[in-house]
Amino acid sequence: MKYTTIFKGNSESDLLNIFASNPIDILSLSLDDSPEMLTEFVKKYEGKFLTGYISYEYGVKQLGVPVHDLNDFPAAHFRAYDSFEKNKNLEKPKNIDWDQFKSTLIKSEYDSGFEKIQNHIRSGDFYQINFTHLLKSKTKSSPKKLFLKLREKNQVGYSVFMEHNDWAIHSHSPEQFIKIENRIITTKPVKGTFPRGKSQEEDEYNLKSLLNSEKEQAELYMIIDLLRNDLGKISKTGSVQVLESKSIQKLEKVFHTFGVVQGELKSNLHPIEALLSMSPGGSISGCPKKRACEIIYELESQARGIYTGTIGYILPDGTLNFNIAIRTVTQLGKELTLGVGGGITIESDNENEYMETLMKASSFQP
Repeated sequence: MKYTTIFKGNSESDLLNIFASNPIDILSLSLDDSPEMLTEFVKKYEGKFLTGYISYEYGVKQLGVPVHDLNDFPAAHFRAYDSFEKNKNLEKPKNIDWDQFKSTLIKSEYDSGFEKIQNHIRSGDFYQINFTHLLKSKTKSSPKKLFLKLREKNQVGYSVFMEHNDWAIHSHSPEQFIKIENRIITTKPVKGTFPRGKSQEEDEYNLKSLLNSEKEQAELYMIIDLLRNDLGKISKTGSVQVLESKSIQKLEKVFHTFGVVQGELKSNLHPIEALLSMSPGGSISGCPKKRACEIIYELESQARGIYTGTIGYILPDGTLNFNIAIRTVTQLGKELTLGVGGGITIESDNENEYMETLMKASSFQP
C-alpha cells in the first residue's frame, strides 16, 4: 500500500475516521507554483476523495510576504483517491521508541525574539503574533507505527497521517481550521492555554483561571475578530456570524478556549479557493495578519513548513474539512521535527510563554 493517508477524529469533532491508500493522482507544488494549479487539480477530481496540505509558507506567499525556502517537503501536496475506508481498525503499536524532543532554539534567542515582539507591539505594528520554534528528535520506528503511538497519547479531534516516499506527517491537532459543507463555511480558532492540574482540585482551579484570564480572553477575541474579517472577504454579505465566543476544550495536558465563526460562501467561489484565501490561519500568524507574517519571517530563521499550515480532506460530496497543523511532527527518514509556539500580546510574560510552548510538546515526549 503506497501513499497512505489516515484521518482520526474524536467524539467531540466532526472529522471522519478514514483510511486511504494508492491514489490515482498526486499534485506537489513548489513555493513558486501558482495556486490555480491546485484549484484545477481539485476541480478535475470532483466526486473523488481528495486529501492534502498547504504549508504555512505557501499560504504566506499568497499574501506577498517573503518566506524561507522549503528544502525537503512540497509547499503544497494533494492526492486523489478512487476509494477510502471508514472506521478501519488499525493495529495497536508496540515497542515504539523515539528520542526526547529538544529545542533547536536556545533560551536567550527566544528571549531576544520576545523582546523584539514587545517593541513591535508598543510601536503599533500589530496586536498579537504567534511566535514558534522547532524541536528535534530521532526514531527507528516506521512512520505508521509512530503515528499510531503518538495518537494513543493525543486523542485529539483532527489527527492526520500522510506518508510519502521519503517523508511522513504526524499531525495531532486539536484545532479545526475550516469546514465547508453545503457552502456554509465554519472556522474554530483556538486561543488561550492553561495546563491541566495534577489533581481534580488543581484541574478545576486551572480551568477557572483560564476562564477568568483577561489576557487569554483578549487573545481569543482578537483572533475571532480577525477570522470574522477573513470570512467576510469570501462570504455573502451579512452572512458572517459568531456562533460561540468562548468555549472550552480539554486535552491530555492542557485546557484551551476556542470560538466558532460561520458564513455562507460567495456563489462564484470554489471551496478550495476559500481555503487558499484564508491561509495561513489567523490563530497561528497574528493580527493584523500580513504585518505579523512579515515580522515572523524576520524573527524565525527556519521555515515552519507543514507546521501551522493546514491538512485535511474533501469528500466525494464536496464537504471540505481541514485542520490547523499544530501539534504536528514531520518525519524525514529517522529525523523528527516538532513545531511549538504561542500567541504573544503586550500582556504576555516571557517565562510563561516559553514554558507554555514546552508544555504543548510534553504529550509528544517518549
